[in-house]
Amino acid sequence: MPKLTPLIFFVCLSCALMAQNNDRFTTYGVNEGLSQSSIDEICQDKNGFLWIGTAGGLCRFDGYKFTVYKPSSQNSKAITSDRGFHFYNDRTGRLWIVSYNGISLYNELTDNFTNLFVYAPKNTITIENHFFGEDEKYIWVGLCSYGIVKINKQTLAVEHTPLTASSHRSTNNAGYRGFLDNGNLWITDNNENDKGVFFLFDTRTNKTDTLPFPITHLINMNDSEAFGCNQKAGFLINKKKFSSQTTAISQNELNLISITQSSQHEVLLCSSTQGLYYYDTHSAKITKHISATDPENKRSFLYARCAYKDNSGNLWIGSRSEGIQKLNYPYKKIKWYHSDSTNANNTFGIYADKDDLYVGSQAHGLNVYSRSKGFIKNITLNKTISSVVNNAYTITPYGNDQLLIVDHSARSNDANRLLVYSRSTSKIGLLGGQVPKAFTQYWGRGNLRHFLYRDTDSSYLTNIGEYVLRLTACEKNNLCPEVVARFSGETLSNCFRDSRGMLWVSTYNGIFFRDADTWKRADLSKNVEVKTINEDPAGNIWLGTASEIFVLNKQPAVIQHYTEENGLVNSHLYGILRDDDGNMWFSHNKGLSVYRWKEKTFQHLSKDDGLQSSEFNAGAFFKAADGELFFGGINGVSSFYPRELLQNPNAPSVKITGIKLFDEPYKTDTAYWNIRKLELLYTENSISFEFAMPEFTNPLKNRYLFTMEGVDDKWIDAGDRRFTRYAGLRPGHYTFKVKGANNDGVFGNETIISITIIPPFWQKSWFILLVIVFFILLSVGVGISIQKIRQKKAMQALEVQHKIQLERERISRDLHDNVGTQLSLISKNIDGAIDPLQNVSDAERIKNLGFISQTSKEVIFTLRETIWALNKEEISLEELSDKLKSFTQKLFEANHSCRLLFTEDIANDSVILSPSEAIHLFRICQEAIANSLKYANASRMDINISAVNGKYRISIADDGIGFDTHIDKPTAHYGLANMQYRAGEINCDFLIDSMPGKGTRIMINKK
Repeated sequence: MPKLTPLIFFVCLSCALMAQNNDRFTTYGVNEGLSQSSIDEICQDKNGFLWIGTAGGLCRFDGYKFTVYKPSSQNSKAITSDRGFHFYNDRTGRLWIVSYNGISLYNELTDNFTNLFVYAPKNTITIENHFFGEDEKYIWVGLCSYGIVKINKQTLAVEHTPLTASSHRSTNNAGYRGFLDNGNLWITDNNENDKGVFFLFDTRTNKTDTLPFPITHLINMNDSEAFGCNQKAGFLINKKKFSSQTTAISQNELNLISITQSSQHEVLLCSSTQGLYYYDTHSAKITKHISATDPENKRSFLYARCAYKDNSGNLWIGSRSEGIQKLNYPYKKIKWYHSDSTNANNTFGIYADKDDLYVGSQAHGLNVYSRSKGFIKNITLNKTISSVVNNAYTITPYGNDQLLIVDHSARSNDANRLLVYSRSTSKIGLLGGQVPKAFTQYWGRGNLRHFLYRDTDSSYLTNIGEYVLRLTACEKNNLCPEVVARFSGETLSNCFRDSRGMLWVSTYNGIFFRDADTWKRADLSKNVEVKTINEDPAGNIWLGTASEIFVLNKQPAVIQHYTEENGLVNSHLYGILRDDDGNMWFSHNKGLSVYRWKEKTFQHLSKDDGLQSSEFNAGAFFKAADGELFFGGINGVSSFYPRELLQNPNAPSVKITGIKLFDEPYKTDTAYWNIRKLELLYTENSISFEFAMPEFTNPLKNRYLFTMEGVDDKWIDAGDRRFTRYAGLRPGHYTFKVKGANNDGVFGNETIISITIIPPFWQKSWFILLVIVFFILLSVGVGISIQKIRQKKAMQALEVQHKIQLERERISRDLHDNVGTQLSLISKNIDGAIDPLQNVSDAERIKNLGFISQTSKEVIFTLRETIWALNKEEISLEELSDKLKSFTQKLFEANHSCRLLFTEDIANDSVILSPSEAIHLFRICQEAIANSLKYANASRMDINISAVNGKYRISIADDGIGFDTHIDKPTAHYGLANMQYRAGEINCDFLIDSMPGKGTRIMINKK
């Protein structure tokens, strides 16, 4: 058994040796999105996301939002457990997870899990399954109540090992710890009444050796050393010699839960009852102890279960029931001086010598701090001098051992008092001599802001009412006053002597400077209170006001001014200091800012960077001889060496954490941060992105810039806003780019997504080309059609002309045959009546004249009907029916023996006839009606004209004597033959149905 070195370190002793605790923690609990506040383990994956195993689910954190993973019987890709999580990142960056009842591999591409092994732990309540590490082929895992298994990294097959039987002991609390090193598994197995069994397993030979170290926790430190511990002692193990150096850590039980290596020789010990210890394994000392996360809250205790340092060096502490506590890596080494009394921390005056810091407060006197160890004591100013108030507004050195302190008078109308404080004896006294008289003499309206400026080693400048007095060392270690200047009607606020020896005095309305022996007002273009004055390396004067910063050159004239619109985060300035590199530091109501002299840029610090608060006070600023800067505010004093304020170099690329189309989540099997290309339909052209940079130092100060190439013509500075939306994107190609800067303004690489909005088919090139070809062909076709139509019209015109000519010829023949014959008869009968060849009786003459008259009427009628047809380009069937009806009515007026029934059925069907067709139809009907009246001896005639689907039908029927249609005589039925001929001319069927004694029916049907 190794020898136990009797070296015990007590927590209280280690804390007493520490300076004031300036740690600032950020808490993440269920209110911030954690699924449960008891933490098993924390790690960071290759994308920068933090993974947190809780007792109520697995969580992933992007710096702003927790995503919770829980078991689901409906999803085979869900994690199998809701507790007991531990993590391992292998050499390729894959994240492995062991839980209470199994092993899973995280699928980073699809944001789900491949469950490799599931089992039911036996006889255990709380277990600590553990990853030991990996070799070339396997991942090694310890599963409580099951044994040691190895996972083939290629096939993902889980295989047992000969150590399986070693862990079948029954216990409520079971756990494995250890590591894999050069083929050997170093294992602690506390599966038996919490008493660790330490053994070594050679994975190549399957041999096991028990080691004589009573440890319950074990980690690998380096190639030659490991560190283990139990609840009281630590063991620095030499892995080659199998020996250890043992050191007692605590006389009491540590209630140790886990240990984590934080640096080469430092480990973090997590205790569920005593907090977090920083332990140096080589010096065997506790270097730091964190027992509470809120030093101002006496009831704030840390119950640490695990600890993890992220890529930026920030420390994440998982607690038993308080969630996660984050402690930022101290890139900004800022000290915070404050007392236990919050009322005594409202700071107004500051002075620091080599060892100590003196801080004046309102109503709480003077606080004294050690610059290395923190608060020492509080000095009550009016404890022995009842005539003063316990206010220390201004502090400046006086001689070798004393300080001058400006204090308010106890009576409101009295002048302020100058107090003398002895640093060696801590005694307080009033400054005597002529100064109190001068204060009373020149007090006037009093001072709203009192300054005491050390002009030389032996003289001071101070304001008394409207006066500036010089206090110079004189006899009997006193100060003798003299008036330097009077500024009538002004309220004085500060003074400053520049590198040229020029004296500046500021007021509530501006600033004055002394040119030779003359005081002049600098032109600031407006009246404004100047609270603080300093000089840059070029000799320019910087003035801090309640609204902006003015920069004056040596003339002096304003050459620059800064506001919240061009560099400042807050324009209410309290103090200006210049550091040893020429940079200008400012205190205000939102922290501190610095103007980098060489870079000509501003940088800002806030409470999140370790400042006492965001609000500072006027007059509370001081630069020590060694270059340390001090700024005081409402919660104490912040100090730092500017060169120790380092930048955070960690700036990972931004991760896309959400994509929405028309405000609905984009559905994909790929995790959003792995998407590099999007192809969307033209109906999906409203897209929004949510993004986060997984840099956790101060996520609220991370800054984002984005642009959409094809839409934006420059980068959009979104500040801390983590989303953007583009609506109504036209079809085409776009590139979305986003990048982020960490809390110190360091930018990471761009994240780029190529986006294609697919146009509708009618906007695609092939369709446009097809449309162009179509319209070309259509144009050619239309041209050809137009040409054909023109040709057709020309042919039709020729045909019409030909038909007209034929019609004319036919009408001429008709006129010649009918009218000509009738006129010849009329002429012959007229000649016979005028010059008869033989004697005729009067009756015969009258008969001849009657014939001449009747024949003349028929000629006139024939001519009228012919002219009626020739005067129209087209004739409707309705017009023809009307004409025929008029004709028959006249005939039947003279023939009372036969009754006429004329019917029509053409109202819903318009039929158009050519003049030729109309005259043919009219002549056929005229002939049929006339013949019936002359020869049929009919008592009734039915005429019907109808039309169906553009085809007409004319029927003429009587109830006369009829005739035999089969008589075949060359000269018989000449009129019928003429009617058939006419019907054939107009493409009609001519049908006749007649029998002797049965009447006659003639039908004309359009083919």
